[in-house]
Amino acid sequence: MPMTANAPLSRSEPDSATAEELPEKLLEKLPGKFRDADVAASGEPRARVGPAALKTLWFNTGTLCNITCRNCYIDSSPSNDRLAYISEAEVRRFLDEIAAENLPVEEIGLTGGEPFMNPEIMAILASCLEHGFRVLVLSNGMKPMMRHKAALKELNAGYGGQLVIRLSVDHYTPQLHMEERGPESWDPVIESMRWLSENGFIMHVAGRTYMDEPEDSLRNGYAGLFAANGVTLDANDPVSLVLFPEMDKRE
Repeated sequence: MPMTANAPLSRSEPDSATAEELPEKLLEKLPGKFRDADVAASGEPRARVGPAALKTLWFNTGTLCNITCRNCYIDSSPSNDRLAYISEAEVRRFLDEIAAENLPVEEIGLTGGEPFMNPEIMAILASCLEHGFRVLVLSNGMKPMMRHKAALKELNAGYGGQLVIRLSVDHYTPQLHMEERGPESWDPVIESMRWLSENGFIMHVAGRTYMDEPEDSLRNGYAGLFAANGVTLDANDPVSLVLFPEMDKRE
């Protein structure tokens, strides 16, 4: 399906299954230890965190991405257009509903795909910021983001305290980062990291835990990376540097 700014926000069906059959088909694809909502692989009750209030509202901006990552949860790629680009008008309707219903939303999250590939991303950012929300954008920090440097600087000048860009840097070594994101992925994200830091953006970094490397070793490694590139970021702050655990598929 060709992608347009006004395309419907929907997924094409993966096969001819009915809506009722889809949940079961999706469950069949999961490793066994993830199929039971109540019991963990150990046989113990699965941990739960009950919802309290809607504080962060996430929008998926579309499944298209400029790269194909090995373990992407949504299989984003330059050719995966199954989830259409969301438009600024669609986002604005939700923002207006939050205000009308007096919902306790404080933050808007934007993910993808690569959000900066969405042709309306800057208008979406502006609407969210103008409505008074904090905005967290998840990005791979490559060319799609850097094409918007001038517009991003303008938004940051007006809403600097509200806008956060979180770059995906899978490991502090280029080898392990590129193992996930491809051979041309390291230099662009480091360039973006420097640029965001030099221009006063609130920047966070998202990394991953690899091969049972201890967390203190990971944080020390990222601290060295930040220092070597003149980036002011506290690697020991779990918000500034988020380390996501691997989803181990082993039974």
